[in-house]
Amino acid sequence: MRIEQLLYIIEINQTGSISLAAEKLHVSQPNISQAIGSLEEELGVKLFNRSRIGAVPTEDGKLIITKAIEIMNKVEELRETANFQFNQLSGSLSIAAVPSLCLSVLPPTLAIFKDKYADVDLVMLELDYPQVLQEVLCGQVDIGLVSVSRDHECKYPQLIMEHLMDCRIMAYVSRKSPLSHKSSISIKELLEHPLLVSSDYLIKTFKKHGEPNILFKLGNSEATKRFITEGIAIGFYTETGMRKDPYVETGQIIALEITGEDFGVSFRTIRLKSRHLSQTCKEFTKELKASIATLL
Repeated sequence: MRIEQLLYIIEINQTGSISLAAEKLHVSQPNISQAIGSLEEELGVKLFNRSRIGAVPTEDGKLIITKAIEIMNKVEELRETANFQFNQLSGSLSIAAVPSLCLSVLPPTLAIFKDKYADVDLVMLELDYPQVLQEVLCGQVDIGLVSVSRDHECKYPQLIMEHLMDCRIMAYVSRKSPLSHKSSISIKELLEHPLLVSSDYLIKTFKKHGEPNILFKLGNSEATKRFITEGIAIGFYTETGMRKDPYVETGQIIALEITGEDFGVSFRTIRLKSRHLSQTCKEFTKELKASIATLL
């Protein structure tokens, strides 16, 4: 039994395909097939049922794969322990995050982290919540950073979700708007104006109080801020995400507190239970929490 054989069966289980596993691991398909066949012969069990549509683990295979994941996690821990003793954190770290975090705490966090651990290759994806969730569930990234409602409960038993911080969602209007002199605005008032929204959560919250006049459903993009600046519609962002935004700092758009509803979100990390929590990921999370502490 060889370590690479365990890696092969884990990857086949994740991708559902020998050919996809071979492509991802940069190994030829015949080599993987031969390695799996040798492992099955050594263990005396069939690990996968193969068909035209892919490879599905047998009941025996599922047990072996679970143990293989545990073994590979321990192997990774051993390597990291050796490297970390000499402050030689290396390898890669892949992160998928929602835009509001990419606008606020992630830039300073990544700058500090990269300065400390220059040998770590960082991969950063800016995605909306469903996409971040999918990337984590499929094992494509090490950690996901999401925003959910404060009362959100994770419905995926294979995930670990941890709280980072809570944050208010604010309404943002143009300085040209008649509303710009206000410090707060009620949901009833918001329903009287054209709105720019970026999430279904906001739409559902508005619909509790009436029918919102949604001009566009846009993400946290530059275009959204331009629409707000021109007074075309009201937009919505997290308070922390806009704290150092140039449009806010120059007074082109004004933040209003929303009353009449708890317009808050919770920022959280998500990761697979079955995926080894690397020392690299631990150090990144530590730096992230330190950056968040400066905002609270």
